[in-house]
Amino acid sequence: MPLLFTLRDSGVAEKEGIEIEIDIVNIPSGQKAARKMSDRVSCLLKGEYDFVSGLHHETYSYRAAGDKRFMYLAQTQNAWDDRLITSSEITRPEQLEGKRILTAHVPCVFGNLRMALKQAGADPDKIEFVFSGGDTKHPSHIAIEMVAKGEIDAANIDIPFDLRARKKGLHSIDLPEIPVIHNTTIAASTDFVLSHEQATLSFLRALVRAIHFFKSEKEKVCEILARELAPLIHLQGDDEVEYLHQQWSRLLCAKPYPHPLAVWNVYQLEVAHDPKLNFIAPWEIWDTHYLRAIDDSDFIDELYGSRVGS
Repeated sequence: MPLLFTLRDSGVAEKEGIEIEIDIVNIPSGQKAARKMSDRVSCLLKGEYDFVSGLHHETYSYRAAGDKRFMYLAQTQNAWDDRLITSSEITRPEQLEGKRILTAHVPCVFGNLRMALKQAGADPDKIEFVFSGGDTKHPSHIAIEMVAKGEIDAANIDIPFDLRARKKGLHSIDLPEIPVIHNTTIAASTDFVLSHEQATLSFLRALVRAIHFFKSEKEKVCEILARELAPLIHLQGDDEVEYLHQQWSRLLCAKPYPHPLAVWNVYQLEVAHDPKLNFIAPWEIWDTHYLRAIDDSDFIDELYGSRVGS
């Protein structure tokens, strides 16, 4: 949402001659009822939306069943950005053994958390994982209070709530950075893209512009985030907005290509062990040639005023 609100409200889309409308799952938009997370696939395939952000494994399931209408076009982040906060007496990963961690029971969250903990020196098999209801984590601001009250020993939360946790005297455990496909993964249907190639290119150029704007226009981006995002996720104060901007600026890729290890990560977590799916190759649903065309035109390098990498 930090990047997508910037894409919508910064004026970059208008420079490409398009207008961006964004709906967020579980949040009503005007007169429209809230969409569920599970609605995204059907809405995209029915043409109700041109692009969807955040589909990470459903595409493999559909392709394995013979439906080849999905493609991934761009990936704006390639590093897992969840944070692990702990009670004040837990300061090292290995101290989590025998403790209880609140997280979500989905592979892209739980799987990456286990992987990060193992790389950090903790044994995940000696940790009790407590799962939030459904497929999502507890809202981060609530998870912090649960740790602060001693209801749980640690919690997997989003940026910038690790800053709030530290302000409350809790710890934020440094974990290894895991390559992963998540957040603003841009998915579209082949039906739309093949019949609207110029609109697709315009959208991707606007996305690239939004990343540049996010990185280079701190004050303006923070104004957007404070107005649009802060009330939705219960941010408190300018320091949390600025910290969110700082961390996302670091994570966003100037050239939004997927990293090979990130693609392998999501494939390993969601697909590789399922014989009903794993005959689909990891890269089979990716099509970055539209982004490559934009890159080859020097559009991105000229935007930054020098040659840049992903």
